[in-house]
Amino acid sequence: MFYKPRPGPGGSHNGGMMNGFHAKSFHKRVWTRWSLIVKFLFGLIVGIILASQLQSLLISSSACVPYKLSPVHRKLKVNNIQERTEVETRNRQLLLVGVMTADKYIGTRAKAVYETWGSRVPGKLLFFTSDSQNTTDDLPVVRLKGVDDSYPPQKKSFMMLKYMYENYGDKFEWFMRADDDVFVKTERLEIFLKNINSSQPRFIGQAGKGIAEEFGLLSLEYDENYCMGGPGMIFSHVTLSRVAPNVKDCLKNLYTTHEDVELGRCVQRFAGIPCTWSYEMQNIFHHSSSGRAAFTGPLKSREVHRAITLHPIKEHAHMYRLNNFLQGVSIREQIYEGLKIRREMANSVEQLRKRLGPSWEQSSSDINDLESLGLAPSLNKFVPQDESDILTWNFLARSVDSTETVNPRRAIDAPLREGVEDVIREVMEGINAMSKERGRVIDFKELLYGYYRINPRLGVDYILDLLLVYKKYRGRKMIFPVRRHAYLQQAFGSLQLRRSPPLVAQDSSNRIHFILPLSGRLVIFQRFMNNFQRVCVETDENVRLVIVLYPTMESDDPSDEIKSFVESFQKRTKGRTLQVELIERKEAFARAAALETGKSSCQLDDDCLLAFIDVDMVFTEKTLDRIRSHTIRGRQVYFPIVFSQFDPSFGAPLASSMDTEIPDDVFEIDDDRGYWRFYGFGIVSVYRSDLERVGGMNTSIHGWGQEDVDLYDRTVACPDLAVFRAPDPDLVHVFHPIACDDSKLTDKQKKMCVGTRAGTYASQRRLARYWIEHHAYPGG
Repeated sequence: MFYKPRPGPGGSHNGGMMNGFHAKSFHKRVWTRWSLIVKFLFGLIVGIILASQLQSLLISSSACVPYKLSPVHRKLKVNNIQERTEVETRNRQLLLVGVMTADKYIGTRAKAVYETWGSRVPGKLLFFTSDSQNTTDDLPVVRLKGVDDSYPPQKKSFMMLKYMYENYGDKFEWFMRADDDVFVKTERLEIFLKNINSSQPRFIGQAGKGIAEEFGLLSLEYDENYCMGGPGMIFSHVTLSRVAPNVKDCLKNLYTTHEDVELGRCVQRFAGIPCTWSYEMQNIFHHSSSGRAAFTGPLKSREVHRAITLHPIKEHAHMYRLNNFLQGVSIREQIYEGLKIRREMANSVEQLRKRLGPSWEQSSSDINDLESLGLAPSLNKFVPQDESDILTWNFLARSVDSTETVNPRRAIDAPLREGVEDVIREVMEGINAMSKERGRVIDFKELLYGYYRINPRLGVDYILDLLLVYKKYRGRKMIFPVRRHAYLQQAFGSLQLRRSPPLVAQDSSNRIHFILPLSGRLVIFQRFMNNFQRVCVETDENVRLVIVLYPTMESDDPSDEIKSFVESFQKRTKGRTLQVELIERKEAFARAAALETGKSSCQLDDDCLLAFIDVDMVFTEKTLDRIRSHTIRGRQVYFPIVFSQFDPSFGAPLASSMDTEIPDDVFEIDDDRGYWRFYGFGIVSVYRSDLERVGGMNTSIHGWGQEDVDLYDRTVACPDLAVFRAPDPDLVHVFHPIACDDSKLTDKQKKMCVGTRAGTYASQRRLARYWIEHHAYPGG
C-alpha cells in the first residue's frame, strides 16, 4: 500500500503535489519562529537568575557573610539582631516626660505638677517654656530658643520634641508630650508602657478626628487621625527618631492652627503610623468635656479610677486635691493587699497547727492578732454568746429602716451613701476584671434593696440586691438585665496609734476676743455676765469682751440699763487683765454686721483670736482652753458643736429659763435635757486674718440666721483652712423661747427659724409620752 495523493480541484495530480509542498514549508517556518522565541525567553530568564545571584554574592561577600546561609546561620543572625536591640533597650530609662507650660504658670500649674505626679515619673521630667530671662532654679525648666508663649503652641511643641531627641534620644524608651493641666498616674503608666515593645514605631494616645464643626476642615483623610494633645501623647524612641529630624519641614507645611493635629500629621508622614485607634484609649487617656469645672466636684467616679491620665485641671489647687484623693485610694489598695497576705499567713498557721500539734501552740503565743485579721471573708465571723449579742441588720432601700434610733425610718445620710457606692464600684470592677477576654461587660443600673450591719471589731457586712445590665459584644451580640445578690464584707485593719506634733505651738495665755451681738434681753445678758464673771474675771483670764449693742425699736428698750450695767462691771474689774468694751449701733439688729464691727475693733496690727458668742451661752474655763488649742492661725478654724437645752417645762408653764442665775445642773447632758446642735454654726473661733481670707462676714444678711451657715460654707470651701468641728460639753445653749417674726425674716430665714423652734420642744421619747398621755386613740 502506498499513499496516493488526492486529486486537486482541477483533477490534476501535479496540483496535489504542489499543495503538499507548500504546507510542509509553512509548518517549518512557524516552528522556526517559535524556537527562536523560546530560546530568547530561556536566555532572558537565565540571565536574570545569574544577575540576581551575582548581586547577592557581591553583597554577601562585602558583608563577610557566606552567600547561602544555612537555617542555623539565619537563626543566629536574627538572634544577634534581637540581642543587640534588647541590650540597647536595657541601657535606656523608661520614660522622659516633656511638659509644655508658660512663664505665667511656672509658679502655679508647673509647680503643682512637679510636687504631685511629676516627682514619681519613672524616668525624667522636664518643663518647656519660652525663651526668656526669668529664673526657675527650683524646677527643671528648659527654655527653647526662638520660642514664645503664644497660643497655639505649635512651634513650642515641635521644638520640644526636637530637643528631647537631640539630648535624650538614646537614653529613654518612651517620650511623652504633656500639658501642665494634666494629671498622670505614673505607677499605672509604668506598667502600661512596660507591656509594649518600644523598638517598634508607636504613637499612643486618644485618637481624634476633630469636632463635628471641623469635619473636612483639618485636611485629614477618612482613615487618618491624630492623638489629642490634652490628655497626653506618647512616642516610642523609634517614632521620635523618625519625626524629630523633620520638624522644620513639618513647621513649614501647616494646614491648621491645631498643634496636636499638625503633630499627628507629621508622625503619619515620616513615621508612617496613625494614633492608636483603640476605643479603650478614651478611658486610658481621659479628657473631660466639662472644661474648667472638670474634677472640681466629687472624685469618686469610674473615669477617675480607671484612667491613666486626667485632663483638664485648670486650677493648681485641684491638682493637689486630686493627688491627695488618689494617694488615699492607693493606701486603701495596699491595705487590702496586706489583708490578703494576712489571710494567707493565717491559712499557713492553721496548716502548721494540724501538722505540729500542741508543740506549735506553745511557740505561737503572738498570733492572736493574725487570727482575727486573717479570717477569710464570711458573714459568720462573729458568733454571739446569747440573744443579746446578736447583731441586727439595717434595711436599705430608698431610706434606712433601723432599730438603732427612735425614728424607725430615716434618710440615707452622706457617709452611708458614699460607703455603699464605694462597695458597689469595687464589686463591679471585680466582675468586669476579665470582661475583655470574655467579650462582655456588665454595668450597674440600680440597687434594689440591701442590708448592712456594723461589727466594731471585724468590719461592715453587706447583702445587696443589684440590678445589672449584661452586654455581650463578641459573637452573637445581646443586651439583657440580670439580678445578682452580693454578699460583701469590709474588713477593718489593725489598730494603729500615731502621735504627731501639733501643727503650731499654741500659747495658753493668748488673748481671746469675745464678740457678743446684743439687742434687748437684759435679764439674759445679766446671766451671761454672771457666768463671764465666774469663768474669766475670778480666774483672771486673758480675754476681751466686745459687746455690740443694738436698740430693740420698742418702747421698753433696755439699752440704757444695759449700758449702766456694763459701766458698773467695768468699774469692778478695773485693773485686771481682761477688758470689757461696749460699741453702740443705732440701726436695726443684724448679727453679721455686729460680728464684723467687733472684728474691726481690734487694732490693725493685731491678728486677734476672735470668738463669736451668743448671749444665751454659758461656758467654763475648759472652753477657753479648747478655743486656744483648736484655733490655729493660717491652718484651722474651730466650729464647736454646742449642747442646746430642751424646754425644761414642756407641757407646763415656762419656769426658770429667764432667771439671771445659772442653774446648778446646766452642764448635765442627757437625751431628755437637750440635743447636740449639729446644724448650728453660730459659735466659732477664728483668727482675724483667716476670717478676712474667706471674705469676712456677709453684711448683706439682716436679721436672724443664715449668716453663720454662709460663713461655714465659705470656710469649708477655702483650700488653705481646715475646719475642726466637735461637741464641747462645757458649752451649753440655755433654753429660751424662739420667736419667728414673719415681717423681719426672708422665707429661707423663716424656715430655718421654725425648724430650730420645733427642735427645742423636747426629745422624741418625751414627745411620744406627751402624745400618748394627752390624746385618746380611736377605739381605745
